[in-house]
Amino acid sequence: MNNVMEQLKKYAVLRGIVYIIFGLLILFNPRSVFQLAVYFISAYIAIMGILNLYDGIKVKKSTGTYGMSFLGGIVLIVVAAIVLVFAKGIVSILPIFLGLAIIIVGVSRGMQAVNLRSYVNVNWVPMMIYSVILVIAGLVLTFNPFSSVLVLFQLFGGILVFMGIGEFAAFFQLRKIK
Repeated sequence: MNNVMEQLKKYAVLRGIVYIIFGLLILFNPRSVFQLAVYFISAYIAIMGILNLYDGIKVKKSTGTYGMSFLGGIVLIVVAAIVLVFAKGIVSILPIFLGLAIIIVGVSRGMQAVNLRSYVNVNWVPMMIYSVILVIAGLVLTFNPFSSVLVLFQLFGGILVFMGIGEFAAFFQLRKIK
């Protein structure tokens, strides 16, 4: 149990900073962040495809036949192009994935809050409240009552800022545990 608490404490501040920075960027400029994310994801997939193609060519030189990495490289480059071209269609399912991810984080924080009850000098109630709020926010994102994806993306940014603040609070709570 102490090892789990050490791991949580170890990266809580870093997670908090990253959540707040990305949350604020999304809140104040959702369109640019979204476009940048689409380009970044497409570029990453394309680079992985090129690396697989390179490995496939190396296998061809050494064995005389193309390996699965060559085919995988072609598939990844095609997927990168599809992500770039059909980003708007892909983003329509993004709320479901973001919401589910936030629900998972909320449930895990709830389990941590329940585990914190065994420590006398730690108040577990704030982490449980944080957990419930995250689960509710995740459900809202999953069932998407908003008409605009950018409004939804801004809501996600706000949730990230909230999660960042929660990570800082968790760090100070967990710091009391020896």
